[in-house]
Amino acid sequence: MKILITGGSGTLGSALTQKLLKNNIEVVHLTREKNSKNDVKNYLWDWSKNEIDENCLIGVTHIVHLAGAGIAEKAWTKRRKNIIVKSRVLTARLLLSKINALDLNLSAFISASAVGYYGAQISEKTFIETDKSYEDFMGNCCKQWENAADKFNPITRVSKFRLGVILDKNSGALFKIARMVKNRIGSPLGNGKQYMPWIHLEDAVNLFYFAIINNEIKGTFNAVSQEIITNKELTFKIGKVLNRNIWMPNVPSFVLKFIYGEMSDTILKGVKVSNEKIKSLNFKFKYEKVDEALRAIYS
Repeated sequence: MKILITGGSGTLGSALTQKLLKNNIEVVHLTREKNSKNDVKNYLWDWSKNEIDENCLIGVTHIVHLAGAGIAEKAWTKRRKNIIVKSRVLTARLLLSKINALDLNLSAFISASAVGYYGAQISEKTFIETDKSYEDFMGNCCKQWENAADKFNPITRVSKFRLGVILDKNSGALFKIARMVKNRIGSPLGNGKQYMPWIHLEDAVNLFYFAIINNEIKGTFNAVSQEIITNKELTFKIGKVLNRNIWMPNVPSFVLKFIYGEMSDTILKGVKVSNEKIKSLNFKFKYEKVDEALRAIYS
């Protein structure tokens, strides 16, 4: 078994790499810039120029596709939105074209997606994998992302994980909220009632590992933990575990819209998402409750 990871230098890619290495599974990365962050062999590619080092595919049995420009790193200009989509879709197409050209056998193509598939909306519905994508930017982005992964179906097993907010101490939403809370200026965003589907980083890693080693894991799965929480609930729980009182008033929606523009919808809106499908295939979440997850992260 040999795993090629795209986006391997990110939070999830790095953590998955370490788990695979600990289990004596060979790992290589496809990167835009050579680095030795994870002490594995790196190969260069540039999707914007349709360039890839074909040596990255030698002996590879599984591809884990995590590549993609950061959703919340920059303002959503028209150019930025194009990069967000193309860095996910064109990268998958480039891999498929090379695999077909080289006539390689592949055991599985495992792709990230996001609960953004269900859109930035307000709803009391609990969404499952068969629900349609929402007609907004993130919904359409995730739909194209998954469609690009599905192009691998004629040649191999395809698994897609719609990830919720990954809880990690040093990156992402939790890092940003906790930093504000530690400085005693943290507070819920908007009305605070928006749902935040979440998953502990360790469970996210274990899901991808589960898909690598289990041939039954095929199709689309929500990658979220059991407990459904709102932004307000999460903020107060972070305050509790960090021993900080939340006393600031909620951040008004208009302020976030002024700062982030269209991207503010992903902060101010959110839906409930079910994880029953992946659990039915005997995947065991280590962290089903956010209190347990936060205690583990900040212990």
